[in-house]
Amino acid sequence: MLSELSRELEIPERRILDESLHVFLEKELRDASAEILKIKAQFNVASIKELKSKIESGHAEERPAWEQLIYWENLEKRIKVVNDCMRKLRISS
Repeated sequence: MLSELSRELEIPERRILDESLHVFLEKELRDASAEILKIKAQFNVASIKELKSKIESGHAEERPAWEQLIYWENLEKRIKVVNDCMRKLRISS
């Protein structure tokens, strides 16, 4: 499929792959950032630390809040991995 597309569009396969990876990585960043914004809005917090504090002080229900906090931490890790990859590939976000 890639070879056919490359031939038909007269674009090197490598360029198609590089640009596809760039688009994929940027989408991953956007999606993770959007999910973090939802969590921030849901609990009216600006940071993971603030959400932890709300949970520990009883100002946020433990059940959904802890799950969302863990999800947020995983999203932060995902963003770091994607950013590291983009740096290695010299893709600026």
